[in-house]
Amino acid sequence: MDEQKIRSNLKKLAVVFIVVFLLIGSISRYLFQSVTNLYEESIQGRLAERAVQYNKSFVFKMNADLQTLRAMACMLADTTTQDITPQGTEYLLWNLWDAGKAADFVRLCYFPLNGESVQLNPQGQLVPLQLEDETEEMQYAIQQAMEGKSYCSQAFYDPVLGYNTLGYATPILTGGEISGVLACSVSTESYANILSSVGSVSDGGAAAVLSEDGKVLASTRTYQTEGFYELEESDALNDDLRDQFAQALLTDDTQFFKFEMNGLTFYACVMAMDAYSDNIVIVDTDQGISDAVSGMVYNARMIGVLFAGTSLLFVMAALLMNHRYNIRLRQSAYHDRLTGAYNRHKFFQLLDQSRKKNMEYTAAAINIRKFKYINELFSPDRSNQLLKDICNVLKSHMEAGEFFCRDTADTFVLALKTLDQEAVSQRLERICEEACHCSPSIPSNYPIVFYCGCASTVDCVSKSPNEELMSHVMLALSNAKQTQRANIAFYDASIHEKEKMQNYIENHMEAALQNGEFQMYLQPKMDLKSGKLSGAEALVRWLVGGKQIIFPDQFIPVFERNGFCIHLDYYMVEQACNQIRSWMDAGLSPVPISVNQTKLLFYEEDYVERICAIAQRYDVASSFIVLEILEGLALENPEQVSQKIRQLHDYGFRVSMDDFGSGYASLTTLSQLPIDELKLDRSFLLQADHSTENNRKILEVVIEVAKRLKISTVAEGIETADHVQMMQEMHCDYGQGYYYSKPISAKEFTKSFLEAETGPVSL
Repeated sequence: MDEQKIRSNLKKLAVVFIVVFLLIGSISRYLFQSVTNLYEESIQGRLAERAVQYNKSFVFKMNADLQTLRAMACMLADTTTQDITPQGTEYLLWNLWDAGKAADFVRLCYFPLNGESVQLNPQGQLVPLQLEDETEEMQYAIQQAMEGKSYCSQAFYDPVLGYNTLGYATPILTGGEISGVLACSVSTESYANILSSVGSVSDGGAAAVLSEDGKVLASTRTYQTEGFYELEESDALNDDLRDQFAQALLTDDTQFFKFEMNGLTFYACVMAMDAYSDNIVIVDTDQGISDAVSGMVYNARMIGVLFAGTSLLFVMAALLMNHRYNIRLRQSAYHDRLTGAYNRHKFFQLLDQSRKKNMEYTAAAINIRKFKYINELFSPDRSNQLLKDICNVLKSHMEAGEFFCRDTADTFVLALKTLDQEAVSQRLERICEEACHCSPSIPSNYPIVFYCGCASTVDCVSKSPNEELMSHVMLALSNAKQTQRANIAFYDASIHEKEKMQNYIENHMEAALQNGEFQMYLQPKMDLKSGKLSGAEALVRWLVGGKQIIFPDQFIPVFERNGFCIHLDYYMVEQACNQIRSWMDAGLSPVPISVNQTKLLFYEEDYVERICAIAQRYDVASSFIVLEILEGLALENPEQVSQKIRQLHDYGFRVSMDDFGSGYASLTTLSQLPIDELKLDRSFLLQADHSTENNRKILEVVIEVAKRLKISTVAEGIETADHVQMMQEMHCDYGQGYYYSKPISAKEFTKSFLEAETGPVSL
């Protein structure tokens, strides 16, 4: 019984050993194949790297030869422009021949359009030459040069020289016209020297430049001596490999081959050359590879037999380590290190997979308000813990098929299957509410506020939908951050277009000012008593390409923020002065023009001097220019503004307060500023026209107070005859609005108003 048990155990042990042996053998074979593949990849990399070096050296030599020939052609061109005798040209050819020999030229040919062709042969003899005597390759190169192109021929056998050469030809340009062709021959041996100077791939390696039909242009010494001069005819290549080799010579892709010859394994690389229709071919061998591989296999088998158990454990441990390494690698490539959430790369990958399945999502970016202050206030460790806790909250709210990533330090982006905006808002509110109190690392009394920007994948139809989606999400997130409280904003295409318009404005405003794209439009200001023209207000329009109009409400707010309005307002004052001068030169009675002035100008130290200089440049009286300021400027610093207005008065300018009643200016403000004119905002007129009697009385009081302060009044927004009558009854001085005219170009204003008026306008 015990013996049977021992035999059974021995059988089991034998089976185990056989299994282990087969397993180790399989693993050894797998490892051997992997090592062989890596080895071959390294050889291919080495071949490709060396092919690039050969390519650069060959092309450099070819370009240098062609450049030398062009320089020699330029020197010949100079002789024709200087009317040098044919003997002088021949003498110059002799001198050029010295430079040609330095460049490895073995023959120099001169083909003038008018005159006899000559050549300098390798013996330095100057002999006559006929184009018909040249080889087909050389004739083609010369014909290309006759058409104005510098050309390098394919390699060809030169029967005169008795060896393979390359032909170069370049046009000789005299006064911009082709007066002849300069050609030369270069031995392919010089290019072989170039390849050999780079160095062979290995002791048994070789390299050559082959044409598509298999002709050798140049080669290293080993390529010729080792018997691979005509590789495609070698018996070592079977029909399949020979076909692949022939096809590789016709393609632009790098190709690799492996074949056996004389007991050795050879590796071949075919690479298309830059700027040339030929190919670099490299053949390399490692004579010890076969023995090394046999030794590796034998040792692997012996170790497998003698140390089956140890080897098995080692292999299993290695596989386990490799598996863990792959897991860590995938974790690092697709996950955020801190929170473990997906990163943006994986997020985009999942979006692409979902898009192939026609699945649409709402992408929502969740951002923590003032996260850097949380980091500074509570330490980086506690803020990092907050991010981890928020990540856990997001995981708990993800439904099947949904995913999210940590995009930046404090921004998470969610892919929600819900497209309905109300449903998305409700889900985000629940998530943010839970996330506000999720982390014990942050005191409960510290308010954590979230902003959310959302966009749908449905709106992303560009070639880069993922990038477009993130752009939409971040734009919505930026809009959500406009408030100090928690807010959820959705992407709005109109807002995006507005952002694009603002970006266009800031990128083109300087060029538009220089190119005169800002045009002055004029709106008449009428005397309510006489009904005659009393002045005009200058309004700016931006005409892009003379057609598309960008209106002030689109670009003025941008200019106010970036300060460009200062340059624009000076420009408009100059346009107004230029227009007044043109009226005077045309014999027309000019009218004052009101020009809006940004508040930033009033803080310029040389503002008054620059305004005066503009008026003096056009020889226009300062009284024709009315400078309009907004009531908000008067409220900021009344004393400084009053001082600036008095300086303008000293030079004869008039100052008007525009849009009075639209802000917070009061009647007290009028008493503090020495203004000349008060423009009543159109809201005053609308309220008096449609509201209660009290609003009408308020308007009357404002006009009456202005009169007592000797300030003229202008009613903006006159649109009907009833408006005119009401303002006349209130004794308002002037009216301006669409009832008289919309803003029109200066040319149209001149024709419609000034040319219809007669006599000078009293000021």
